[in-house]
This record gives sequence, C-alpha cells and structure tokens, in this order.
Amino acid sequence: MVNSKWFFTGMLSATAAVAASLSIPAVAQETDRKKALTAPPAIYTDLIACKDVAEPTARLACYDDKVTALQTAQASNQVVIADREQVREARRGLFGLTLPRIKLFDGDGDEGEQIEAIEGIIQSARTIRSGKWLIQLEEGAVWQQTEPPRSTMRRPKAGDSITIERAALGSYLAKVNDGRGFKVKRVAN
Repeated sequence: MVNSKWFFTGMLSATAAVAASLSIPAVAQETDRKKALTAPPAIYTDLIACKDVAEPTARLACYDDKVTALQTAQASNQVVIADREQVREARRGLFGLTLPRIKLFDGDGDEGEQIEAIEGIIQSARTIRSGKWLIQLEEGAVWQQTEPPRSTMRRPKAGDSITIERAALGSYLAKVNDGRGFKVKRVAN
C-alpha cells in the first residue's frame, strides 16, 4: 500500500518543480525584452565600434560610413535624436498615457526624471452623459473625471488654470484654480 501522505507531498513537489521550470523561460524572455527596449540601436553601436579600429585610414573610413548611415536613418525617421529638453517636453506631453517601457519614457536613470505633475490652461470643459467633466487643455490633452461630480465642485471653464498630479495606485488628481481635487484619467491625445 502506498503512503498517501508521501504520495500527495511528492505530487506537490513534482508540480512545483514543473511550474518552476516552465517559469524560467518566461523570466528569461522578459529579461531579453527589457534589454532590447533599453539597448541603444545597432546603428549607434556600429558607429561607436569604429573607435576600436586600429589603423587610422580604416578608422576614418569606418566613421565616414557609419555617420552617413546615421544621417540617412535620422533623415528617414528610423532614428530620432533628441536632447534632454526635448525628452522632458515629450514626457510632459505624454503625461497620463500608458506607454511602452522604453528608456526614453522611463524616468529611471540619469537622463531624466519621472514627471509627477503638469500645469496647464483649460481650453474647453463640458459635461458628458454621466455628469462627469471632460476637460481639454490648450496643449491638446483630454482628461475625463472618473468619480461622480460633487455638488460643491466649482465648474471648470476655458481659461482656468489646472494642475494634474499623480495620485495613489496609478490614478491622477486634478485641481482647477487650486480648488478641491478630483480624480481624472487621460482619454485622448
């Protein structure tokens, strides 16, 4: 007769071992995906590799070839070259949107910080069927109120200043003219 306690424990151990072995490729794939998203493009690494060419004429030829390739890629929008201020402005414009995890938008590392709040001017504000506010900023971003409106809430209107900041659990809080805050989500542009 088989000891049922040992058999059950053995089955759990075997199941755990199979689950662990199946998760290893998933972890490796995620690591590879993260590396691919944060690694510099090949056209850049090829250019940097030219510095290792020992012979001066060959090194110059390498640089000329790779710089021409980089110029062509940049002119055809295959590669985008941006300075820190352009990256900050892009992050500000994308505040509130769900973005892919790439180094440009991360905010980790020394090339940038994560934006915690934006300030703007309301271009238009209107209520939608649910009675919630739909607010468009002058920059074009559209935000929608996510909680039922309060009777004490001041009506937002064109020309009002608005501050939208990160809140708990991935939510956002809007304040019109430094008034009482209300939760919003970005819905367009």
